[in-house]
Amino acid sequence: MTITADISDIAILIIALAFLIFVLAVVPALLQLKRTFQALEELTAESRRTIESINVIVKKAGDQLGEVEELVTKVKDVGLKVTGLAEVVVDNIRSPLIGIISFFFGAEEGFKRFFRREKKGGGDDGNQ
Repeated sequence: MTITADISDIAILIIALAFLIFVLAVVPALLQLKRTFQALEELTAESRRTIESINVIVKKAGDQLGEVEELVTKVKDVGLKVTGLAEVVVDNIRSPLIGIISFFFGAEEGFKRFFRREKKGGGDDGNQ
């Protein structure tokens, strides 16, 4: 028994073998592609949950930031009032304090001169 084949028969056989190899290679690739899409879908769902959590945190942080801003404004106002009060106190105390201190220094000098009089005789007036 002899097997005879034309070039067309050999070409058809090669094409059939190539198609079989192609199908055998494409099936695992399609299965891997399906698994990849499932993993991508799970990742998307997890990302959505994470973003929702982050949005809640950002909203709470924004609310807290508003409260901190109010607190900073109040502290600033109190600081300005304290400096204004300090200026008023200094202005109202400085003048009387300077007067009292001047009085004490003057009294001290007066007492020094009063108790340490130099006794000058009447004879030395510069005319001899």
